[in-house]
Amino acid sequence: MSDMTNKRIRKSLFFGRISCLKNQKGVALVWVAVLMTFLLVCVAVAIDVGHYMVTRNELQNVADAAALAACRQLGANYQSMSPEEQSNYDCDPATIVPIAQEVGLNNNAGGTTEGITIMDGDVIVGDWDSREETFTSGFHNPDAVKVTARRDASANSPITTFFAGAVARLTGSEGNFDTIPVVREATAALTGQGTTEKGELELPVGISKWFFESGHGCNDYIVFHPSNDPNSCAGWNVWDNSPASASELRDILDGKISSPETISGDTEFDFTGGDVASSFDNLLLLFMRKGYDIDANGNPVQTLDGKPVPGPLPDGTVGTVPLYEDGERAYYPDDKKDPTPRNEHQWETTVVVYDEEDCSNPNGFIKIVGYAKIVITNVQTSPERRIVGKILCELYSNFNTRGGGGEFGVKGSIPGLVE
Repeated sequence: MSDMTNKRIRKSLFFGRISCLKNQKGVALVWVAVLMTFLLVCVAVAIDVGHYMVTRNELQNVADAAALAACRQLGANYQSMSPEEQSNYDCDPATIVPIAQEVGLNNNAGGTTEGITIMDGDVIVGDWDSREETFTSGFHNPDAVKVTARRDASANSPITTFFAGAVARLTGSEGNFDTIPVVREATAALTGQGTTEKGELELPVGISKWFFESGHGCNDYIVFHPSNDPNSCAGWNVWDNSPASASELRDILDGKISSPETISGDTEFDFTGGDVASSFDNLLLLFMRKGYDIDANGNPVQTLDGKPVPGPLPDGTVGTVPLYEDGERAYYPDDKKDPTPRNEHQWETTVVVYDEEDCSNPNGFIKIVGYAKIVITNVQTSPERRIVGKILCELYSNFNTRGGGGEFGVKGSIPGLVE
């Protein structure tokens, strides 16, 4: 092969390599462009998704706070009512909606400067079913409030993206990526009473959890007769004092010892077995002092200013005694002037529910798992030694007590988030 031929071959190889390099450079530029676009999309997604998540969390906080505040107002409404008023309560949304809206305006989400506007229709009063975990709107005897906080076309405007819109246009994507709507919901409810304040419990009697789990409940009578009567499902206690004794029980009934603060599922009370016969006279006086007379129709006998007629004052004197239709004055059995009993008497009060799986007479320290509200209609001293009371349901504590306890007919006035 001549030198001329070799030179031609080498020249051909040289220019072939140059051509190959030029082709590879073009491919590299394409890959760089693709990679840059991908990185730009990733940056846009990271920034805009981060902004969305922050706004979402802040908006959830607004919804949570608004629902809790509105439901707390609902609880406060109940606190000022009698059991009868609570049972017949029809909620006016005008007392609830502005509370949630005020919370919204006092908070921001996603960089808003004038707070979050919560629309009237986004505050819903209703009932929370703790077993099914469902919310149903309604105004009669409600126990929950559902709030929607939003940044969308309806209120507060959607959040604006930083890069998503530009990237969408650059890549030719269809749709509007310049804004993103964000909507969050929260429901707060008044659930089974979970605490009591100091002095809230006035009657040192508890009801077995089994009574409720065996199918008994609203409007059922509970008969306290601690000698293992088949109808008995309750017993005496002396709060958390120890050791339990008849004298300690009488001091509680006489108002010398107040009940402690309690927490459902945590506090234990010391129950004393037997009927403690020596305490029934003290219990009768407490019943007279705390309760009120009712007429033939079951309505409280009232004074001229519309209040239930009080019983004997703590020092044993007789309070205002009305004249009934027959013109006779009726006195308590302990009145020394006349042993004639007064008209029918009743007393609504809260008692603990204790953790037992049967109706045997309780004895010793037992955990408290909830609270029930009862109306005591009769206290019988010797020889019967009985307390007769009826379970009241769908009622609310008149104290600042939290929910979260067992569902035994009485609910706390301070709500918790349920969804």
